[in-house]
Amino acid sequence: MESASRPISEPQTEAEVIKTWGQLSILIRLTENGEREYEVRHVEDREKDSSALDIYRDPTVVRDLSRFTDDGDYRPLRTAPTLPTGWSFETGNPDELYRVVDWVYPATIANWNLEREDSLDVTQFEETAERQTGIYANIGNLDREALENAVVACCADSQCRKRREWDASENDEIDVPRGDGEFPCREPCSLFVAAAREFLAVEQGDAERTEPTFERPTGRDANERLAQLAFVDDVSDSSVRDGEVSDPANRYRARYRRAKQFTAER
Repeated sequence: MESASRPISEPQTEAEVIKTWGQLSILIRLTENGEREYEVRHVEDREKDSSALDIYRDPTVVRDLSRFTDDGDYRPLRTAPTLPTGWSFETGNPDELYRVVDWVYPATIANWNLEREDSLDVTQFEETAERQTGIYANIGNLDREALENAVVACCADSQCRKRREWDASENDEIDVPRGDGEFPCREPCSLFVAAAREFLAVEQGDAERTEPTFERPTGRDANERLAQLAFVDDVSDSSVRDGEVSDPANRYRARYRRAKQFTAER
């Protein structure tokens, strides 16, 4: 991904080049005439024969299918590692390639390029919270520890393919691994804002009597705390959608409570 206007623009001498962008595998092939052909598929399908995949040449089809998981659940977080498999998009048009990548992972090419040019505009949680209104107006009341637990629950690599660049404020760094995703996260996303509202309710004791409890974890540092959360996906009710953070069985909510328990144990 070389610029915000063209996904691939560097000179190519090899017959085939494969690049990875989140869960996308992008094959750039040189024809005998020296022209480029592009093929996009899920990284898990990289080695599969094309005959085993549904082949599309309309970018809007990929846009639409990327909104749902393999199980047909809606993906409220487009950068979650839940991109569906089993498809391939083929084109000789670099603009169509760009549209597909940008539709699957909105704004990631532009933000990646801005970061390379040292001009990425990062919005900290404090600023994001201050501009919220209505039911989200109070998310800034999350205390420092609760905010850290929220980041553990929502922003770890296992939950999002972005690399977090924002913190609590400009001078208050959140002590949670930022991830190693290909593209930066420049501000708390809408799912994080919605989750923060629910986590604030947890802190205020609204659902303490009905939510499930988990075995107390052990361990000390931030990386070990993330590892302690690995089992939560199995404990949580998979029928509850990721966006339904108000449900006690929601995966993000369960991860938050687990992180909260870990913090209490330290």
